[in-house]
Amino acid sequence: MGVVIGIIACLLTIFVNLASLRCFNAIFDSVCRVSTTRSVVALTFSDGPDNGTVNAVLPVLASRDAKATFFLSGQKIENAMPATKQIVAAGHELGNLAYSNQVMEDRPQEFHKAEIEQTDKLLRDAGAENPNLFRPPFGIRSVGLLWELHSADYKLVMWDVSDNGKREAPPEALANAIVAQSAPGSIIMLHALDAGDDNTRAALPLILDGLAEKGLKVVTVSELLEAKGK
Repeated sequence: MGVVIGIIACLLTIFVNLASLRCFNAIFDSVCRVSTTRSVVALTFSDGPDNGTVNAVLPVLASRDAKATFFLSGQKIENAMPATKQIVAAGHELGNLAYSNQVMEDRPQEFHKAEIEQTDKLLRDAGAENPNLFRPPFGIRSVGLLWELHSADYKLVMWDVSDNGKREAPPEALANAIVAQSAPGSIIMLHALDAGDDNTRAALPLILDGLAEKGLKVVTVSELLEAKGK
């Protein structure tokens, strides 16, 4: 019996370590990029919303005819429901970033369930018809979280290009780095909805123009998933 328990413990440890890799995809449905020959990339925003910054970001997207997916936390939606509804009204997609935007590791199963369900309700209240995309806060996953996402029929969405480590760079340098790393099927993650994300907001039009010059069309995550294998 001790040997069996030891083997199970080892397997769980291996799984958790693999799950910490951003693009790991095994039993549970997850994606960090899509294999496609189409010249499309998904643009995503993590965290927020904020009434002021949403008003700064949406016009830039509209001016480039770009649709994006916004992963939002429930607590911030409660404080900025009008901004959340603006995102939906502009034709963008909403994703779930959990309720409190806390690290979802070493937590009881009830915590994962409540974080997902509370935010799901708020997303629906804002006008999202069938939210089913989830991004874990700080990209950190656990077996319990993955199981809850599977039970709730949510897809785990990570990224292969991001502004992590670049947010303090000048806007032009930040934009050049994002564009250089992007390729057909990429999922780009940006942080532009916090009051301190001035550099990313300033870089956003440069990023969109750079992607267009590279022949890459910006779409939502759901639209990118539809291009899988095509």
